[in-house]
Amino acid sequence: MLKKLLSKKSLIVIGLNSGTSSDGLDLAAVRIDLLSGKPSVKFIAGDMVSYPEKLHSLIIDAINDRISSIDELIRLDRNLGRFYGDRARLFIRDLKRKGIGPDLIASHGQTVRHIPGRVLMPQGKASGTLQLGHPETIAEQTGLMTVADFRQADIAAGGEGAPITSYAMWLLFGNRQEHRLMINIGGIANYFFFPKGKPADMMFAADCGPGNSLLDIISRRYLGRKYDPKGRFASKGTISKRLLTILLADNYLQGKYGPSTGRERFGEKFVEKIMKVSSQLSLSKYDILATATELTAIAVSRSITPHLEKYDISNVYLFGGGIKNEYLLSRLRVALPDVGFFSVDNLGCNPDYLEAICYAVMGAMAIHSLPAGLPKITGARRRAIAGRIVQPSRG
Repeated sequence: MLKKLLSKKSLIVIGLNSGTSSDGLDLAAVRIDLLSGKPSVKFIAGDMVSYPEKLHSLIIDAINDRISSIDELIRLDRNLGRFYGDRARLFIRDLKRKGIGPDLIASHGQTVRHIPGRVLMPQGKASGTLQLGHPETIAEQTGLMTVADFRQADIAAGGEGAPITSYAMWLLFGNRQEHRLMINIGGIANYFFFPKGKPADMMFAADCGPGNSLLDIISRRYLGRKYDPKGRFASKGTISKRLLTILLADNYLQGKYGPSTGRERFGEKFVEKIMKVSSQLSLSKYDILATATELTAIAVSRSITPHLEKYDISNVYLFGGGIKNEYLLSRLRVALPDVGFFSVDNLGCNPDYLEAICYAVMGAMAIHSLPAGLPKITGARRRAIAGRIVQPSRG
């Protein structure tokens, strides 16, 4: 099967992504040509599926150390693989009705732990990460070769395994005529900056800090809602300068760590801290949401301001679920009044599926043994081929 795929000029790859928000699965079918002089990537179709409530609860329990045994983690891995496989199979069926036959699946899986620089090894501290979603089950249920575990090779080479989509993003958006700065407001907010006309190893990327995950956890705690639609409830609050000052003192936001972070830092434990301080300050639930939203806006603005000033950038392109939060966007405009914010739609890319598209690109690169990691970004010793290849038992 691998030999057959390698002989094809272009591949149709289905990228599967479940981000740090842990709310569901994005599927993107993409036609990819990596072998011609200029690699091309064309979006074909996409779908978004929420996790069933029980499965979502199990994921949140795993993220927050509320599982009682390794057996539960194994069961969650298998159940996620079955869910991904089922949804991919239905997506493939719909594509085939349109005369489109996918060649490959690229699945990021669900991150339940990301601990950059916090694993003790004989040679010193290293990074660790864990994504669940049993790729062997996906391959078995779909009959398609599956590429998964995109972060592990970079970690083995000494990197943090994040931001791991940087090279795929450069393939999609690197430009000869225009500096391009992209902000992903997902569960964690991060940015990608491509100086015009420069190769991939001269780009910049890093996590900024908290994003949707933090706001969603607060919404569940205080509002009984999965999220704050369009930031409507946050807009009713008043930003607490005292709470904001305390939160901005976090070591990651002070630049004392590497390029990546996760829910381990800006998740449930961080919300417990917010709740404790908010109680002392007698803040309303709307004040808390407004202040947490401001924290994200300031973290993003601090991360990208050096590039804005050095390269005189006036336009920034957004993607991720956070671009639907109108209050958050209004706070970004206050923090960066001289910047125009635009969706990546303006660059011809669907913002809802961009990360899934990136994993599709990385899956195609993996089977061609093309390295996707960027040591300058992740801190690895060398570029790594991202992803492990899983063969199905049937064609």
